[in-house]
Amino acid sequence: MATDRANDLHAFRSFIDEQLARGATDLTLDEALARWEYENAPEHEREETLRAIQRGLDDMHAGRTVDAFEFVERMRRKLQPTGKP
Repeated sequence: MATDRANDLHAFRSFIDEQLARGATDLTLDEALARWEYENAPEHEREETLRAIQRGLDDMHAGRTVDAFEFVERMRRKLQPTGKP
């Protein structure tokens, strides 16, 4: 079962050794852990992750996204007190 492997420290060490042997020496710890979690997730969770990524890419290509700086500015204006009692 994937969850058993996901909590197995020896399996994680083997996974890291495999990553390093494949030349993934520039992976950060966070990236390595995210890859480990993804690879050990149940199939339906991996599929949902890929669908969510695709939806985000579709939104981006269709122009349904906002630059992060613009979003922060919009939220600042929206949440800023108007100064009226």
